[in-house]
Amino acid sequence: MMHLVKLELKKGNLARHIRGTLIACAIIIAVMLMMYFIKDSDSSGAVFKNQLDMLGGIDTLTRATFIIYASSLLSSLIIGEYKDNTMSLLFAYPISRKQLMFAKLSIVFVWCFFSIALTNLLTDALMLTIDSHFGYAGTPVSSGDLLLHAGSVLTQAVGAAGMSLLPLVIGLRRKSVSATIISSIFIVMIVASNNFGVSLSSIVAIPLSLAAIGVLGTYLSFRNIDRADVA
Repeated sequence: MMHLVKLELKKGNLARHIRGTLIACAIIIAVMLMMYFIKDSDSSGAVFKNQLDMLGGIDTLTRATFIIYASSLLSSLIIGEYKDNTMSLLFAYPISRKQLMFAKLSIVFVWCFFSIALTNLLTDALMLTIDSHFGYAGTPVSSGDLLLHAGSVLTQAVGAAGMSLLPLVIGLRRKSVSATIISSIFIVMIVASNNFGVSLSSIVAIPLSLAAIGVLGTYLSFRNIDRADVA
């Protein structure tokens, strides 16, 4: 299995996706800096109520970014190969089709999880350091709240990694890259949006449930792949 993963990483041009991840991380940091230094209309303070609110904003933006980015990775590793008919060539090799698909999906899942976790870590550290000098975010976060936030980030990263597989279920039906990406945007709009201070992703059961649906949906999509024709 690890041999298949290594081959997929080499074939999928890992360096390009690492650059893409770093660019996405830089954009997230830039957006957070702009939000941090923008004052409210009444000039009473920064956009964030306190440091914990700022960390929550980082987490939401990070998950939204990489769920959408993961749809691009899915399109490159799976949808694109179906459209270009290179998947039939891969299936001609004496390897298990299920193992091949599992290798591709595991790359997306693990990549999404670590991208979210590491980007949160880097951006959180940077923004907390900046706020220690400017103090625009108001109330500092306590060590206990920081530990709870770290646990929430890891849990939400698992949920987001599972959710990142959901667009494949939709995109694979039409072998469509655009359908895959659009469906990921739709998922982000529903789960990561903030309405009157309430976000569905703040209810831990919802992202974890969607993650389970994403994993189950992709499994059902490929459960008969060893016997199915590639078309």
